[in-house]
Amino acid sequence: MYWRKLIPSIILGAMITIGLLLSLNLSDATAQARSAPISATFTVDHSDAVSQALAYLQTKQLPNGGIEGWVPGTADGFTTIKTVIALAAAHRPVSFLTSVSDTTPLDYLVAQAITYTHDTSGTLFPGRAGMLIVAAVAGNENPTDFGGMNVIDELTTTYNAATGAYSTTATQGLTTGAANTTNQLWAILGLAAAQETVPVSATDFLVDLQEPDGGWGWGGGYGDVDTTALVIQALLASDSAEATRAQVQEGLDFLKNVQAASGGWESWGSLSADSTAAVIQAVAAAGYIPATESWAAAIGRTPQDDLLSLRSPDGSFGYNALSTAHAIAGLAEAPLPIFGRMQRANRALTWMNEQQNGDGSWSLFGFPDPGATCDAVLAYATAGFDPATVIAPGSITSAMDYLSATASSFVTKSADSAGKLALVVEIAGGDARDFGGVDVVRVLTETWYSPTLGGFGVPTNTWHQAWAILGLAAAGEPIPVSATQTLADLQQADGGWKYDLTDAWWNSTGPDNTGLALQALIAAGMAPADTRVISGVSFLQAQQNAQGSWDGWGSPSANSTAYSMQGLLAVGEDLEAARWLKGGHTPYEGLAAFQKIDGPFAQGGADNSLATWQAVPALLGVHYPFSRTLAAFSGVNRGLDPDRMVVTPPRASWGDSVDVIIPFGSDLDADGIIALDWRIAGETVWVTGTMVYRNDGYYTATLSLTNPVACEFQVAFADPDGVQSGTKITDTATLNTVLEPHTIYLPLVLRS
Repeated sequence: MYWRKLIPSIILGAMITIGLLLSLNLSDATAQARSAPISATFTVDHSDAVSQALAYLQTKQLPNGGIEGWVPGTADGFTTIKTVIALAAAHRPVSFLTSVSDTTPLDYLVAQAITYTHDTSGTLFPGRAGMLIVAAVAGNENPTDFGGMNVIDELTTTYNAATGAYSTTATQGLTTGAANTTNQLWAILGLAAAQETVPVSATDFLVDLQEPDGGWGWGGGYGDVDTTALVIQALLASDSAEATRAQVQEGLDFLKNVQAASGGWESWGSLSADSTAAVIQAVAAAGYIPATESWAAAIGRTPQDDLLSLRSPDGSFGYNALSTAHAIAGLAEAPLPIFGRMQRANRALTWMNEQQNGDGSWSLFGFPDPGATCDAVLAYATAGFDPATVIAPGSITSAMDYLSATASSFVTKSADSAGKLALVVEIAGGDARDFGGVDVVRVLTETWYSPTLGGFGVPTNTWHQAWAILGLAAAGEPIPVSATQTLADLQQADGGWKYDLTDAWWNSTGPDNTGLALQALIAAGMAPADTRVISGVSFLQAQQNAQGSWDGWGSPSANSTAYSMQGLLAVGEDLEAARWLKGGHTPYEGLAAFQKIDGPFAQGGADNSLATWQAVPALLGVHYPFSRTLAAFSGVNRGLDPDRMVVTPPRASWGDSVDVIIPFGSDLDADGIIALDWRIAGETVWVTGTMVYRNDGYYTATLSLTNPVACEFQVAFADPDGVQSGTKITDTATLNTVLEPHTIYLPLVLRS
């Protein structure tokens, strides 16, 4: 982290940015009326309903860890799998549901893995194997070693290259391993969850099972809501290009056509929590987040409205665990698959690789920077990837090549620069005593260490001491006792550490400084039971916020959260223990809230490189220094960009004026804009420059028109991240719609 060294530059940059924004807003008739969201997610808050639903599921957990299914007193594999998914959707650890016998739903699935996924002859059910993989990944378990089986290997052996189907001869009761929609969609979801490549022929096979009405079902000529919703999620998970596939859009049209007038979806003639939740997940996967106004029914009620209306007094949905688990995922707008920490890290690293410069570096404030590159290298090594194999697309120069070329100048900048480079080189499998023609260890011990002052660089600088100590520890060098003491003495009365002892408005005890100091003190040999370490831990516990994360400069910060977590991990803290839970969320979930679904971590709604580099090690539960067996880096499918804008047609209601709602999906970074023109149907002149106001997932506009006449609306959408309209993603899109005044829409404030 280098922002503390660049305070003047940051302030100047902020002033320039504010000036530009003011200039743009004053000249733009479509100016946004809302700032970018802080969170990297863009969902409606149903935390109370989710918490009550989880409490209900606790009452359905049996001593073996499983969740009661349709037979009272008997755990059910399918229901337990859906419960694990629900916990992940709600950002709770699997341990959130721990039985009286100290077992979790995943413990139950581990014990039942082989019998659940195989028939009595030992033949695999592809669909069940896929479901088990989805649950294992969501629960941060390894599906290649789960319940005594490599579920991925067994599933891939059922693939028929000639047909594209995943199928076997397994049969048990009504369940078969035959080539059908259910087995195919779950096999694809399982492989996508594990970030395995899904063959094109496999998705083609699934697409070919589409019914004439645009949905997917059981081959009877008619689509089924739940099945269609799952197929859409499977196709979108397999390849982001599927979003523009005509059949996916036809499936979405099918769901829209069978939507109930009240906003939800029915099953067997009655409004269904299961079906409504499944569709919400599907439309969220397609980019309609939040899944509210963009999928509102004619009377103005949203799918979320209907789903909430099905809640029972005991917090359940449908008075059963399965419907309740489904509803939780729907309320959270969490499409399948829900990735675990390793998969989320892989997406972050793939995004980082796309930001890498041709010379192997990463940039900070627009310029290639060795320190930034060191942070990125640490992230790759944490995940087990050799940084020497991390090369920008189209280049031949690796991250380590860049650091080698800049080593001689970088080590002379400051003690923390030299210390961080030593740490990076050793972790990447190199020798810090001979890197880029530089003996980094010698620079640390002879240039930057002062026996007289008893510290490295500036003795009052926490970062100088901490990074130098970490670098020496990684290189296996002895750490001067006086340096350890100097760092310990920088601890403040509240138990935390400052960046240094400068008297400045920005320089106070902070979680990032404290987390870094704790890592260094432990690496230097200080015992976790030392009173100074205990005081540091207490400081971090007092600073943890209600979301389970930590603040930096008064607002939630991915960087501060990451460094806090690493300090606590170094001390030996279990970050899933009760003492670190806030509202049921662990620090891991608190950190995950900053990450967008396609990989990068965000600050202020915008992708943030610095946050991403520094978040990955903490996301994976690793502190400095560490050692890893390294393998070649390979990127993964990052999915759809949630910063693109997904368009939907406007709606309007007539009264004393015409109130217009223009829904949209995604655009998490809030840089999309729209322009609304309108005219009375049949006229030739457009009324332009209409003021629009942005809300969560929709714009509003009011037209001074009292006559109840049909109007034609022309909405122009623009977004630098792309605008999706049906099967096309372009920079801009324009929708023309004629709306009649005979349909009355409920005002937003009147909706339940």
